[in-house]
Amino acid sequence: MYWFFSSWCEHFLSASNARDARQSRRATSPAAASARRIAAECAGVETTVLRILERCGGIAVDDFLAGRLPVYEAIVAAFDAGDRTTLQTYVSAEVYDDFSEAIAAREARQQTTETRFVRIEPPEIVAAHFDEARAEISIRFVTDSYKLMRNASGQSIESMHAERHSLDVWTFGSMPSTNDWRLIATGAS
Repeated sequence: MYWFFSSWCEHFLSASNARDARQSRRATSPAAASARRIAAECAGVETTVLRILERCGGIAVDDFLAGRLPVYEAIVAAFDAGDRTTLQTYVSAEVYDDFSEAIAAREARQQTTETRFVRIEPPEIVAAHFDEARAEISIRFVTDSYKLMRNASGQSIESMHAERHSLDVWTFGSMPSTNDWRLIATGAS
């Protein structure tokens, strides 16, 4: 009986050591290191976002994101419509200048654009930064849409009949202790 118990303990100990060795190898593998780095970055972004939103009026993360989605749609619609007044409400001076220039070029060609969203996924925060002068939160918008372009007489000149999948990262900025968020940068993910 003692031999059986002793043998079983040795087997259990060797299995445990083998498991520990496998876990140790996994923990030091490039994939494990990458996973730990990504987890740390996500935790860092989450902490930064919470600090930013606390300083900017105490808004909850879910409420902040819920407010960005209609802003995204309003900016896309205003850009398509050439509505510079609405754009000024939502974007920084630098972004306004870029958008206004693109609108002017489209107007010179006597073209109009319309975006029809098929699907918009819930927005996701991907980066955040703040200092004494400015708070910035970058949000990924994933959408499926159709873009329609028309000439001056309203005829379709270019149409994306296939659904277009977009991954946009828009950065919103605000002065600390305010809740006046403006689009300050756009990009693709």
